[in-house]
Amino acid sequence: MTSQLCDIVIHAGKVVTMNDQNEVLENGVVAISGNRICAVGQAQDMQHWQGKKTIHAPMQALIPGLIDTHNHLFQLAGRGLGDGMALWQWLGEYMLPLAADIRPQEALAAVRLGALEAASSGVTTVLDNHYAPADPETTIAVAQALQHTGLRGIVARGMFGPFTPVARDNGLQDTLFRHSVKHELDTMQECLSNWQQGRVQIWPSPINIIYNDLDLVLGSAEMARKFDVRWQTHCSEAPVDPDIFQKAYGARPFRWLDEQGWLDERAGFAHAIWMDDDEIARAGRAGCSIAHNPMSNEYLASGPIRLKELLEAGVRIGLGADGAAGHQVDLFQIMRQAVYVQRLARLDPQASNAQDAFWLATRGGAEMLGIDAGQLSEGKLADMALVNLDQPHLSPCFDVVASLVYCASGRDITTTIVNGQIIYENGESQCVSKQEVVAKAREHCTALITRLGVLKPAGLMPA
Repeated sequence: MTSQLCDIVIHAGKVVTMNDQNEVLENGVVAISGNRICAVGQAQDMQHWQGKKTIHAPMQALIPGLIDTHNHLFQLAGRGLGDGMALWQWLGEYMLPLAADIRPQEALAAVRLGALEAASSGVTTVLDNHYAPADPETTIAVAQALQHTGLRGIVARGMFGPFTPVARDNGLQDTLFRHSVKHELDTMQECLSNWQQGRVQIWPSPINIIYNDLDLVLGSAEMARKFDVRWQTHCSEAPVDPDIFQKAYGARPFRWLDEQGWLDERAGFAHAIWMDDDEIARAGRAGCSIAHNPMSNEYLASGPIRLKELLEAGVRIGLGADGAAGHQVDLFQIMRQAVYVQRLARLDPQASNAQDAFWLATRGGAEMLGIDAGQLSEGKLADMALVNLDQPHLSPCFDVVASLVYCASGRDITTTIVNGQIIYENGESQCVSKQEVVAKAREHCTALITRLGVLKPAGLMPA
């Protein structure tokens, strides 16, 4: 057979394709040309592929790149703080004051740190719901930071708008509710007009449908349609949220948005835990999407999402790390928590499994964000990662997907490829200086937290 040239050929002990047949290829090969996968198959059938670069990984698993569908990378500036609070208290006493005070250079240092952590953990796409600071210059700089790290990404620019009675009556301060609806939408349009949508995109994001001015929510949905992008908002994260919204506006959030004509395939929601049957049915008919954030939901005691019902209704669902409430950008930990929380909530060991979670972190996330990735198949975007299986905690490996979900972590990644480019290899970013990124993050984040005065003396265990 005549040799065929390509850019990269990867020989892996196991290739987890996540194709329609969920094939796992033993001694598989993936060939990459440009930013696309040009061939996938068994080693004996792929000998004619010759790459400019060849990677031999006989003791590794090649997987589709993991997709983080909801994060707040700037929040990593306060990682580990705000412990022991439920959502509204956590927002009011910790996160929103931090967001109101953070300076552009501090936010960007945290974003670069989070992007580097993502790349080194096999995450190839991050949706960064960035809301502090959210001026056009900082928003564009956040998009550039994702770009420079080599990631595929979306900057969902968070908008607070005017201070609403719902926000005031539920204990939030007005520090971030600084601008009119018109100002927020004009600024959003400026960002969208001045950014070339490509590997990194910018989307509108009214920060939370529960306490946003609803004209801002509708204006965001309209703008997403105008610029042919999607939009995302927080919704029904806390148990009280739907009741708060219904009391204020006469309907639960998903029903209200559906009746306004804006619940469609462009609409995305973070959390969406407390949905009733009618809302789930509406969401499924509309083809909208939900970012499931199990670690954040557990940390803030927000509750378990109705995953089975949502998937059966046809809602598109991916997984998210969710900033400081999720603590780290490690989709492996998030995958296993996605399984555990469903089993615990339903007291049913068959409520979810490793294959379900891996699908959410790959194909589910790709479908949710509209990315032609999430699987290792010919013609798909070349976003993938290699996981080192030759380690005590991953040996023996009989069911590779189960081993990845229940035993692996981001630290097991050896190589991350995005858009056909190697962005992380053998412990080092190929795009930015790890040492510089970490040092700058420590410097700027320490300055922020010291200025806020939120550090408390170390706690002591009771005698």
